[in-house]
Amino acid sequence: MTDNEVVSQEVIDADRQARSSSWFIPNDKLTLSPFAQELFQKYSGVPEGEVSSHIINLREKAWKVHPYPCLGGFRFTDFAILESPAYNTVVERTKAGAKYLDLGCCFAQDLRALVYAGVPSENLYGADLQSGFIELSYDLFKDQDTLKSTFFTGDIFDLSTFKPAKGDTSDPELFHKLMGQFEILSARSFLHLFNQELEFKAACNMVKMVSEKKGSIIMGRQSGSRKAGFHETSSGLRTIWRHDAASFKELWKRVAEATGTEWDVQANLVEITPYLRTMFAHVGLKDSGDRVWLEFVITRL
Repeated sequence: MTDNEVVSQEVIDADRQARSSSWFIPNDKLTLSPFAQELFQKYSGVPEGEVSSHIINLREKAWKVHPYPCLGGFRFTDFAILESPAYNTVVERTKAGAKYLDLGCCFAQDLRALVYAGVPSENLYGADLQSGFIELSYDLFKDQDTLKSTFFTGDIFDLSTFKPAKGDTSDPELFHKLMGQFEILSARSFLHLFNQELEFKAACNMVKMVSEKKGSIIMGRQSGSRKAGFHETSSGLRTIWRHDAASFKELWKRVAEATGTEWDVQANLVEITPYLRTMFAHVGLKDSGDRVWLEFVITRL
């Protein structure tokens, strides 16, 4: 096993002890937004009265791939891209042909939201370390026969590992041919998985994926804090670094210097909804009240 494989495996396994019923929001507590209900009915064709049971069934399957808290909390039904300040720009540019990469896509729910908004699915790409989530995403959204997007699996710390997900393309080198062509890269709930140095390395590799075209975007949302610092994970197995807006901008200053690139970094702290704070409390998540979302849009100059 290479050093990069060891690093990624440690990330995967760090919260393995969280495989506990306490991570699950009870099935009867599943609450869907009007948009989510509409998308599953009109895009996926799930009958109105079966949407909740359909989602619950897929969560059970996904938990066996890896027990991420976001799965236990039904976070994959949030379609958080709708709340991004870059959303309208993303829709407009991808409709016009810009390539979009959803990095760490899991079920690629944001990608489906863009398709539902009228974006040609062939302009949209997804990548995840776990192929199981990609495969289950077709079952979740019932679009195996209609979605023309391409998915990849790979390790952000070793770009040579990226390859098409099973059955997606006959060209094993497609991802590497697309390197530097993505005008929009979305990394939601991704960078906060890593410590500061790994986060820096991941961000530098993200820059390699993005087009050199002025105006290309790296966007996303992740756990943040009103004051940057180390925080213990809910499992108590490790600590993670949470940025505030200033420290996040410092990270990207380092990335710009290391990669010889220039970026305008917009980073804003967004309050976590009462529903999510209730979810955190239910699963025993340590939350001092300083935890917020860090929403960012980073534009190439």
